[in-house]
Amino acid sequence: MTETPVLAVVFDLDGLLVDSEPLQAWAWYEYVARFGAVMTPDVLGRMLGLRAVDAVKIPIEMLDLPVDEETALRERDDIFLAAVPGAIQAHAGAQELIAELKRRGIPSALATSGHRRYVDLALASAGLTGLFDQEVTAELVTRGKPHPDVYLRAAELLGVPADDCLALEDAPNGVIAAKAAGMRCIAIPGEHGSREGVAAADAVLESLAEVTGELQQRGWI
Repeated sequence: MTETPVLAVVFDLDGLLVDSEPLQAWAWYEYVARFGAVMTPDVLGRMLGLRAVDAVKIPIEMLDLPVDEETALRERDDIFLAAVPGAIQAHAGAQELIAELKRRGIPSALATSGHRRYVDLALASAGLTGLFDQEVTAELVTRGKPHPDVYLRAAELLGVPADDCLALEDAPNGVIAAKAAGMRCIAIPGEHGSREGVAAADAVLESLAEVTGELQQRGWI
């Protein structure tokens, strides 16, 4: 068990800090219905944790939608973003964990596959605006998760080596990205996720409220 202290914590957003996935799924169901198609759990599952620019390819190909990627992104975003304000809430323990890290002098960053416009709306809706020392969104990296780029960029902006950072994730693609970046990783798959899918994480917890205790037990703080 690694006992080297964690010097920074990097948070995923969707599914980890905020319960946005049901709303995202609803927007996709609404959008593909325009073409007489039906979104399936299998298609949605493959999209989890990916940047929108990468995720949009999946329903177009799997559901054979007669639309190009740019148009699909724009039209689906029109549905989704209009519904975000007031609909996305922080998961229990999110604000308390961020505050506890700040109290301990441990910097934090956001590392998300979401684009800037969405992230700003989601953070505002969830009451998390301005709580992170750094924020990395999809526009700041060339490759999205499961590539490690978003986590490596977060570590760079924080000025902390990646192997001294802890990533908090909920999805398999995010865990893969964090481990590829050389970070320790705790997964909290939540009610929409699978513990089996995030088994590569150093620990799998039930909620954000358990993170501080896990870090203390491991000697990471």
